[in-house]
Amino acid sequence: MIIGIDLGTTYSLGATLNVDHQPILLPDNTDKNGLYTPSVLHINGNNAFVGQSVMHMLEQNPDLSVIRFFKRSLGENKPLHMDGQGDVWYAESVAALVLKKIKYDAEIYASNTVEGAVITIPAHFSDAQRKSVLHAAKMIDLSVLGLVEEPVAAAMHYGISNKASDQNILVYDLGGGTFDATVLSMSDRAFKVLSKDGLTDLGGKEFDEAIAGIVYQQFEKSLGRPVEFSGRKAQQLRVFSEEVKIELSSPGTQYVSRMCLLGDDNIEVFISRKEFERAITSHVERTLKILRRCIASANLQEEDIDVLLLVGGSSMVPFIQQHIKATMPKLADKIRFQDPMKAVVYGAAIYARMLSGKDQPGNNMDIPSELKGVTGYNLAVRAIDSESGRTILDIIIPKNRPIPLKVKKTYYTGPNNDGKMRIELVQFIEDNDVKTMGILNVGPLPTHEANYPIEITLEYTEDSVVVLQAYDPKTGRELEKTFGKEGMGANYLATQKKLVQKAFINNVI
Repeated sequence: MIIGIDLGTTYSLGATLNVDHQPILLPDNTDKNGLYTPSVLHINGNNAFVGQSVMHMLEQNPDLSVIRFFKRSLGENKPLHMDGQGDVWYAESVAALVLKKIKYDAEIYASNTVEGAVITIPAHFSDAQRKSVLHAAKMIDLSVLGLVEEPVAAAMHYGISNKASDQNILVYDLGGGTFDATVLSMSDRAFKVLSKDGLTDLGGKEFDEAIAGIVYQQFEKSLGRPVEFSGRKAQQLRVFSEEVKIELSSPGTQYVSRMCLLGDDNIEVFISRKEFERAITSHVERTLKILRRCIASANLQEEDIDVLLLVGGSSMVPFIQQHIKATMPKLADKIRFQDPMKAVVYGAAIYARMLSGKDQPGNNMDIPSELKGVTGYNLAVRAIDSESGRTILDIIIPKNRPIPLKVKKTYYTGPNNDGKMRIELVQFIEDNDVKTMGILNVGPLPTHEANYPIEITLEYTEDSVVVLQAYDPKTGRELEKTFGKEGMGANYLATQKKLVQKAFINNVI
């Protein structure tokens, strides 16, 4: 069995293709009507509760210790949670539990073993974040056929469903915790990514928090004092804010007036759609700035776009469409929806079948044979300019270059060569937001002489994962190297895998 997995910030989903080669969602093994797994966890000893079961537990005990929004911490290599037994969990191991739950759901549904999966990721995920997803899958021995970027998966589903060809598709993907913009061209033979961009710190979470801020102000004004928060009150406010957001996004709804309970305090909250829209305007404008930059990076104009595909639950907020139409009028008549909550996982299931080479769909779902991506970040070495002495970013692979791609670069040892070379690799979209990928340590070198050449080969794979090699160009031999972020323990992944593999998901695995 081959599946697609949408590992989401707020909800995660699994899908596969049915006998008619159409994508279908995989239900929760305990609730056949449950098709969405909330990305929320509670860990208690060897028991890990994932998804809807945690939501039911929170209804009974709002002070329950839970893990949310772990996706934003992928790649940071920082402890995320300590359970009652003192075991430390990282974002990768938490993500592995969600993958484990979805894999189990798929196997119960189909009475078959999951042989491989495609996992979706935000288009702007860095090398470290992409490798974190692969590490999470490895912890549960899940064979990953490939990673696919969320807007690419959504565009794939749209293009195949509508038999689109020779079109430029612009994807606006606003999910629970991240935003992606991607421009693709689609032909009968291939999907080709032209450019991509995004934000790691913006999604529906920020919309919910905007409403929560309004609610808090009304409570403070009504009570005449600040609200002291507990776990229970925070949970009540989180649920209330999300419900209000959904209600204000319904057609024809101009305001919401309803009672809100926070602990022992209960007031009537009134929020108008206009008030909500004012609170999120700056967030929406940030996404449109990225959208324009993505179009420009593809060397296109707004009029060159054939379809603007809105994806993700938060993209259905009416103000987003209104703001696009008002500020980017050439795209006004090109806005389309295609299963915005499901498009990503449907595309992942289609791509998984395509990569597997098994049981290819027939004429009712013709799939282009190629998917061509681009680099999402500038890949550079942080170096010292020999003339000025200033720190510079030596770009080796610029962003939005077709992949897979392999580039070679030669560096030379300094005057105080100790038989080793230390190189810091970084990724960035803009030079005011540079992220360290890790330190490449090369050596021992064959000599301590100054200006000795070391050839570094960097490869961007089809999954946009960076692979490094170091050679002695004088002998052609590969040199010993280590690469990674400093401070990570050698047993980090092995320890986390043991935690994940002994965990019983929702008391059934």
